[in-house]
Amino acid sequence: MILWGIKDCKSRFVYTNRAFRDFLDIPAKFKIEGKSDDQLPTPVAKFASELQKQDRETIKSGQRVTLIKTHFFNREKRLEPYLYEKFPLYDEKNECVGTVLYGRKMDFISLPQYVEELTTSECELKSPKALLLEPPSKLFTKKQLKVIFYALQSLSAKEIGRKLDRSNRTIENYLQAIYRTARVNSLPEFKKFCKEEGFDRYIPEELISPKIQFIENRRMSS
Repeated sequence: MILWGIKDCKSRFVYTNRAFRDFLDIPAKFKIEGKSDDQLPTPVAKFASELQKQDRETIKSGQRVTLIKTHFFNREKRLEPYLYEKFPLYDEKNECVGTVLYGRKMDFISLPQYVEELTTSECELKSPKALLLEPPSKLFTKKQLKVIFYALQSLSAKEIGRKLDRSNRTIENYLQAIYRTARVNSLPEFKKFCKEEGFDRYIPEELISPKIQFIENRRMSS
């Protein structure tokens, strides 16, 4: 299922396909054109300020924005991850007239670690977790980032080694180097560090299902 939507420069919807409306659980008779996020009859409306901020940043920078969001989507209210991309829309005069939204469902290697942060015990909505496909800084190497991803799930060095096809000793050496870089001495301290620096929201693209195709978006869009 491919989601498509178009907004103008004031974050008002100009077009959405049926898949997009089903994705947000918009009633069939509701006219979404001309409405902004905060006017939609869906719980996602409570996150309008964040969504509109992304619109403005996309228009201002002229760059595509790609991220993964997990939430209770679709009419079945299932907790699902979606690859979500937003990029500027230009007219024939090369002037930005809005943004285009594109999305598709994807599968994580592991989703349970995010469930607790996404929901309360009564399954009430909290702010959606925006997961990153690009590390928040260049503090760690690509190999270290893979180890970090699994370490944050509290996997042992042996378990991490099995997933990355490396020996226990190699993983332990990686962890020691990672801890030194972060200036911490234990996993709890490191988890706190990652939460503060944003590494807890990063997923290496190589570790995501190969059935998912990512659009390269590190360039200017025009």
